[in-house]
Amino acid sequence: MTVSVDSLVKRFGAFAALNEVSLDVRPGEFLALLGPSGSGKTTLLRVIGGLDFPDSGSIAFDGVDVGNRPARERKVGFVFQHYALFRHMSVADNIGFGLTVKPRRERPAAKDIAARVEELLTLIQLPGMGKRFPAQLSGGQRQRVALARALAVEPSVLLLDEPFGALDAKVRNDLRRWLRGVHETMGLTSIFVTHDQDEALDLADRVAVMNAGRIEQVDTPDAVYNRPTTAFVADFIGNANRFDCSLDGGAVVIGELRLANTAPTAPDGRGVAFVRPHEFEIATARTDGIAATVRRIARTGALAAIECVAAGKTVEVALDVVPVGLAPGDAVSLVPTTVRAYPE
Repeated sequence: MTVSVDSLVKRFGAFAALNEVSLDVRPGEFLALLGPSGSGKTTLLRVIGGLDFPDSGSIAFDGVDVGNRPARERKVGFVFQHYALFRHMSVADNIGFGLTVKPRRERPAAKDIAARVEELLTLIQLPGMGKRFPAQLSGGQRQRVALARALAVEPSVLLLDEPFGALDAKVRNDLRRWLRGVHETMGLTSIFVTHDQDEALDLADRVAVMNAGRIEQVDTPDAVYNRPTTAFVADFIGNANRFDCSLDGGAVVIGELRLANTAPTAPDGRGVAFVRPHEFEIATARTDGIAATVRRIARTGALAAIECVAAGKTVEVALDVVPVGLAPGDAVSLVPTTVRAYPE
């Protein structure tokens, strides 16, 4: 199933939650909507699923316009952060609920519903637990039941809104890998909303980075991390040090440091530059970098985190090997190995 949205606009009063959003989701793709709070990612998911309707623009599934169809006619499955399970129903009844409420002419026979539920209990690794109630399950198990309920109706598109947001870190890590396996096994087209960058970069085939109701970049996890196309994406994805700079003939000028051929297509003028902590070298006997003073050195796993001060601002540096004798208070030169620069 392909999902295509074109020029979607959704306003809540004067606030534009979606502002001319266009996006194509490929068949069988696992696509993440990533962005800060208020960026429009959940609104976009709800509009795709038919829980909200746009003020303008179109939505198509496999080329068929579904913009005016309610959720029940779009063959989508929803999984929410807080499970939304019926507490008074057993696990099996929760999973089979979407099948039992279908119109009589479409409703499977009771034995077929029971067989489908048992199949899904095996898929979510909870065989034999159909008679339990949600209160008797852990958070991770309840989220699996919520996913099984969404899958029971054999959706064309699976929509997930912060599905692991209520779970602790270890359970999140276990479940997201499991979810990716379910997605591949069933050949689903899946769209999930998350504010967790690691989750998006780890799980998704592509990531759509949203900001202020617009999509800034849609690309592979590697591309949005290593080749951000806008200053917002460069600043938002991962951890980066930001510098005011000048763009001059393809060079990036940060203070007294001139880095030739680092922004060959950027127009001349004021700009912003980003350097990730691991993209620095530290030198104590060179002056061809950014003058800084070491404030703190801490070993964090395989890397050493070195906090420096340059021109009154904190700069974070991550190194495999700390220069011999380096100590807080030392004057150093920070030499960027990679710079991403954008017009201001």
